[in-house]
Amino acid sequence: MRAPRKLKNDFYYLLARVVYWLGNRLPRGIGLSLFGIFGFVGWLVPSREKRRAIEHLTLILGARLTAREIRRTARAVFVNLGKNLFDALHLLGASDAEFDRLVSHTDLSAVRAAYSLGHGVVLITGHIGCFEMLLPFFARKGIRHFAVGRRVYDSRIDEMIISARNGADFEYLHRTDNPRAIIRRLIDEGKAFGVLVDQDTSVDGVFADFLGRPAYSPSGPLRIALRYDIPTFVMFTARQPDNTHRVFISDRLVFEKSGDPGADLVRAVEQANAILSDAILAYPEQWVWMHRRWRRRPEQAGDR
Repeated sequence: MRAPRKLKNDFYYLLARVVYWLGNRLPRGIGLSLFGIFGFVGWLVPSREKRRAIEHLTLILGARLTAREIRRTARAVFVNLGKNLFDALHLLGASDAEFDRLVSHTDLSAVRAAYSLGHGVVLITGHIGCFEMLLPFFARKGIRHFAVGRRVYDSRIDEMIISARNGADFEYLHRTDNPRAIIRRLIDEGKAFGVLVDQDTSVDGVFADFLGRPAYSPSGPLRIALRYDIPTFVMFTARQPDNTHRVFISDRLVFEKSGDPGADLVRAVEQANAILSDAILAYPEQWVWMHRRWRRRPEQAGDR
């Protein structure tokens, strides 16, 4: 069994190298077209990801979209994933002029004011649009920050991801690194902490409403924000019809402290989830519907 697994890992590593090379070499117009085709081919191939995307879109949007519209939206999800993969790589090496031409944003003044206090900022986001682009985006806006993610099974691919997610003013940490590293960067170094919270993963979480259904939602970042009174915002990015990107930043979240930490945490998570849910409903073709977002149920965990 070990030999076939190694061959499979070698294939994915070589594929990752080719994708990385193309993303850093192709002109943007050609790259978007080619990677969009890659995504379309991924849609054409029968897979569990395709089946889940249609299943989840039907679950949430089936009352307002026809079966044909559901399939059209699911197809657009795969095409956008291809395009966003290219742009995530391309924008890392873009000049300031090109980056500013391709990426616009809503008002950043509240985030800047919170960041200037020097005690850190929590930036909540999800797998919407070209979310990887948010790392260089905030760095280019003068906000030093870091993100946390899981370690990839193949160390060679993991090193490629780390390389892409580290820059002059942004840093990527493994989720398994010392938890104190997060607090040190937030409180002592005053950095912003960007974190994805829209998937059911093996991290501490609570059940909270997400797109109208209870979903196990990562709660660690909001637990930290509540405990240390760290300013917290929700952000997401969406590809526009002209293939530019728009970054949306919420108002600062206002947390309730009732004396019941558990209930306060759930309410905080639901605040963030509500903003992300609205973003997904506004741009349904730009979220990862193939993820098993509702795989766990409240009655299975005894969380609430």
